Amino acid sequence: MDYLEVKFILTERIPLIDVFKQELADIGFDAFEENINSLSSYIPQIDFKQDQIDKLINKYNELFKSFELISHPYQNWNKQWESNFKPIHINSNCVIRASFHPEFNKQYELIINPEMSFGTGHHETTRLMAKELFNHDLKSKRVLDFGSGTAILSILAEKLGALEIDAIEIDEKVNSNAFKNLAANNSKLIKIKNGGGESIPDKKYDFLLVNINRNTIIKEFKFFKNAMDNNSIVLFSGFLESDINYISDFAIKSGLNILYSILENNWALLVMKFTVK
Repeated sequence: MDYLEVKFILTERIPLIDVFKQELADIGFDAFEENINSLSSYIPQIDFKQDQIDKLINKYNELFKSFELISHPYQNWNKQWESNFKPIHINSNCVIRASFHPEFNKQYELIINPEMSFGTGHHETTRLMAKELFNHDLKSKRVLDFGSGTAILSILAEKLGALEIDAIEIDEKVNSNAFKNLAANNSKLIKIKNGGGESIPDKKYDFLLVNINRNTIIKEFKFFKNAMDNNSIVLFSGFLESDINYISDFAIKSGLNILYSILENNWALLVMKFTVK
């Protein structure tokens, strides 16, 4: 299948770009590659509609300086993707690798096969979340993984002893990849559901892992709040350092206590605790 790449040269990396990416996905773009100053979006040539991309370009033209269309004749895309997929070392005891990588003999080895889906661990926010999980006792705990992607955080939570894990992801294609990753890791306790905040089961969780953009955090927050138990630990990521104060203020007004924040390359993680008053 021939693919078309639309490469955008960005003015700056702001959270609105995540909304832009979602709208691109809504019209058929199924893979993205981000660099410091650019965003490449890929779509099968047969699915490309000029009027749809023109509307989005006009709507979000303040996000980029320029763009270009690049044609890519057929090749084995997954093979090409695999060639660029490198193992990620979360810490001295944990590595994320694909099934085609050799074993590292670590205590925790997560097998995540990319298949051009989000959540391989290469993005800063996924690494921040994964590293942070090692700072908490997840044994016999209930975990909600919202925006679960390829289920990497859910799989790690199970390996760290969580007893019950619900993974919520809105993208059906990504969920298909996630089920394969559950099988590759012999995961038995993770329940994957397709949807947004309304798909969160009506129960309480000890840990909430939320790795999505700022606007979606605010939009779906009422559902997160309903899922919090007394002393729940809440991890928010998927946004930039410049958004910390905005999200912190919103979280505090909603009854959470900010414990601390962590940064990696301007991407942020907020660690919070909810206490029933």
